[in-house]
Amino acid sequence: MVASFLLAVSVSNMRRDGGIPRSPGVYVVIRPSADPPEFLAKGFGGTRKARKANAPIADLAAKWVPGASVIYIGKASQRKSLAGLWGRISEYEKAGHAGQPHNHSGGERIWQLADARDLRVAWKVVPDKTEERLEEAMILAFMDKYGRIPFGNRRAG
Repeated sequence: MVASFLLAVSVSNMRRDGGIPRSPGVYVVIRPSADPPEFLAKGFGGTRKARKANAPIADLAAKWVPGASVIYIGKASQRKSLAGLWGRISEYEKAGHAGQPHNHSGGERIWQLADARDLRVAWKVVPDKTEERLEEAMILAFMDKYGRIPFGNRRAG
């Protein structure tokens, strides 16, 4: 699924590693470890709309997808003053800082993984206005393989 994606950078070093384009595209969050996850009652994440989103550990465990290294699939456009992949991935990374307000509700659950700082992000640049179709196709392919959506996604596309 991610073979044609560009080099994955660590979530904790994204802004320093650079190289994230300001183009439309899709991105995935990858958990390198194959070990069973450890969930935190209080995650690393910041606040969205003045609330901190922490799900009960039982809910996190129920949504975990065993055997899947991709834990979130997202899209980024250049519309609505977003700066493409760079802007969307930056918002995603910002969502992982406690106390930081952010505007990225997708994937909030990943910040309750004990190894959230070890996650990696990979991306693929696509022609403008095709990112939504590719994201949806990738989520559907994931569902075909695992029987459910990725752990961090809230809906199928």
